[in-house]
Amino acid sequence: QRWEGDHRAADAAAVAAPEIAPPSPTRGWRLCAIYPHLKDSYWLAVNFGMTEEARALGLGLGVREAGGYAQLARQRARVAECLADAAVDALLIGTVSRAGLNELLAPQLERRLVLGVVNDIDPQVVRARIAVPWYQLGWTIGRWLAERHPAGAPAARIAWIPGPADADWVGFIDRGFRAGIAGSAVRIVAERHGDTGRAIQRRLVEAVLDEQPQLDYLVGNAPMAEAAIAELRRRGCEGSTAIVSSYLTPAVHGGILRGRILAAVTDFPVLQGRLAVRQALRALEGQPIEPYLGPSVELVDKRSLARFPAQWMLPPAGFVPVYEIAPGRR
Repeated sequence: QRWEGDHRAADAAAVAAPEIAPPSPTRGWRLCAIYPHLKDSYWLAVNFGMTEEARALGLGLGVREAGGYAQLARQRARVAECLADAAVDALLIGTVSRAGLNELLAPQLERRLVLGVVNDIDPQVVRARIAVPWYQLGWTIGRWLAERHPAGAPAARIAWIPGPADADWVGFIDRGFRAGIAGSAVRIVAERHGDTGRAIQRRLVEAVLDEQPQLDYLVGNAPMAEAAIAELRRRGCEGSTAIVSSYLTPAVHGGILRGRILAAVTDFPVLQGRLAVRQALRALEGQPIEPYLGPSVELVDKRSLARFPAQWMLPPAGFVPVYEIAPGRR
């Protein structure tokens, strides 16, 4: 779907479906992808999508990573390497900083194709963005809870644990979530912020359950949801406190299938990776591309999960990062 800012495009703008069909390449185009890291299943899913699509289309793909969100200097060096390589036709960047690459990328607007992928980036320094508005991740969860607990119904007591307080993505999700529950019977009675490491999230879950033992929901980031399964079981609260995740990981996917996690939102990172490669090929072949395009954000529970193939959302079991694909015939 098309989108801009916090929201999907108005229905009137989507009368004609966005064009995403890839053309046949006229040469062995080479793409350079730069990620924040490849340490978790989310960016592994993006990598899987990109590499599968590049192979299918006969494109070359080189992958570099910064090593983490605190590594802006390292990511700048990786971008500089790609820009210095005359064989690279396009850059696909999942940035660690919205404006941290601006002076590197701004001079490239008329020289090299640069696309922003997944993460928020200054739209003035890229040709287009392939992503989803993170606000919608929070809003989708909030709206779903609000429909379960409308105004006038008994209050639904929740703990909200979205992630690190200083992370841009958490701010978008938090703002969307609060807009989604506005006017409903959903009440945030506890809130915690912290790094998405599993141990830290487990301590946050323990703290809110000590403070608020009568919670109806634990809502927040995926490592929180994963940690909450064991903690609720330990306390004997599995039947009284439900878990909702703001994004999908393999463990969250499994938790939903087993009935341990009630619901999650997915932004289909594998499809984002595939779509980024397709849009790059379209632009390199002189075809028009959308300025903001990404999969639809969807809420999934045990009943609806089967509507969406797992390979749209998750890397296959045992998948390891792929760093280089040579261009070749389809």
